[in-house]
Amino acid sequence: MLPFRNVNSSYGETVSIRADIPSFYQAILESMGEGIIFADANGILVFINNTAEKIRGITAANFIGRNLSAIHSPNSADRIDTLLENLKNGSISHSRRVIEVKGKYFENSYYPIRHPGGSFLGTLLVSRDVTEKQRLKEENQALRENMNLGSRFDGFVGASTAMLKVFRTINVVAPLDSTVLITGESGTGKELVAAAIHKNSKRSLKQMITVNCAALPENLVESELFGYGRGAFTGAVASHRGKFEQADGSTIFLDEIGDLPANAQAKLLRILQDKVVVRLGSEKQIKVDVRIIAATNQNLKMRVAQGRFREDLFYRLNVISIQVPPLRERSEDILPLAEFFISRFAQSMTKPVVGISEGARSLLLSHDYPGNVRELENAIERSVALSQGTSIDPQDLPSDFVAAKSNGDQPGHPGATSIGSTCDLSHARDNFEQLAILDALTRSNGRKAEAAALLNISRKTLWQKMKQMDKK
Repeated sequence: MLPFRNVNSSYGETVSIRADIPSFYQAILESMGEGIIFADANGILVFINNTAEKIRGITAANFIGRNLSAIHSPNSADRIDTLLENLKNGSISHSRRVIEVKGKYFENSYYPIRHPGGSFLGTLLVSRDVTEKQRLKEENQALRENMNLGSRFDGFVGASTAMLKVFRTINVVAPLDSTVLITGESGTGKELVAAAIHKNSKRSLKQMITVNCAALPENLVESELFGYGRGAFTGAVASHRGKFEQADGSTIFLDEIGDLPANAQAKLLRILQDKVVVRLGSEKQIKVDVRIIAATNQNLKMRVAQGRFREDLFYRLNVISIQVPPLRERSEDILPLAEFFISRFAQSMTKPVVGISEGARSLLLSHDYPGNVRELENAIERSVALSQGTSIDPQDLPSDFVAAKSNGDQPGHPGATSIGSTCDLSHARDNFEQLAILDALTRSNGRKAEAAALLNISRKTLWQKMKQMDKK
């Protein structure tokens, strides 16, 4: 028979536990990479693992038996006491903050620990090293501030590692006069990158001239880009300055450069080489001081191999290349972008929408965005227009968002239902609830207390709903 011993809780309850379990659990806690600290119901420290000692530069033996506030700075004692009281009375489900210790950053998460009967047993403090994440965040912010962009510019929001690389490149190339080629799928925001480069260049006092090469009729491309002289063709009663002359001293942005006709490619190459423009129907050379930024969603190397794009022009354009990543490769930016678009459209439509429900968040995060940021922007505009409350709900999103989630996410999970199939309202509601729960559990790495907080329900309610899901 295993030995048992009686332990008195802070509430005077006598609890029987196996005598061999504390050392077993202690071995587990000591082996964890996170700092683990536990204080009893009165805030007295009873356990500090090795990682927590290293993080805080303390010796556990010197702090066991003292108040939890002892491991914090003296000026934070009142805040810690208030935090413990709020965790104890249930007014908050958890607390999280980032602190700096000797040049490193740690995310401190505080969780209340309760007896199955509901009584408060103490507070668990988990410390995780987030130094690299915090430094990336600070570097991102510093780059934006150096570029005078703040946290966003003209609807271009991004804090992911992929976008940080783009921001770095913009920061470096903006002051130069070098030609830039921006590549990326449709809807990724190539035109915004071009605008950011121009805005932070020495040419920013003049307006950037933008040309969509794909939208120009082939017979008008040359006259629009390079201008024409009087009498160059029927109806040319006066000379006309082309886009390159209009961009003199500034920047010209040639969007969809891959669609430029062959004859216009030859003239563009001359401008890049000699910095001169010759108007259609004229032989006069006009000097221009223009910086060229081009963009394409096509593979120009492939078009060169197919004989559809001049190889010498490609190399002239591809001096500095910036690849704008698709939205599916920077999922960290989906919700910040969505929130930015909500703010913009709610204001323009005078709607009270300020947030995104958990179910809608799950759908937004699971979508693959073939249309990239433009698709997300359109989806949010629709959702704000249809929303009848203060947050976007799953039913406000386009049907393909819902269909993709229901048909592709968690296909083997019991209780998963195809929203696209015929079902009654209660089944649809249950399915959205299950998707929200699964998403919260995924985002919290299986920590039920944190998942419950994300869902704004109690841990007991979450446990009950999970049991119901398993029975279906």
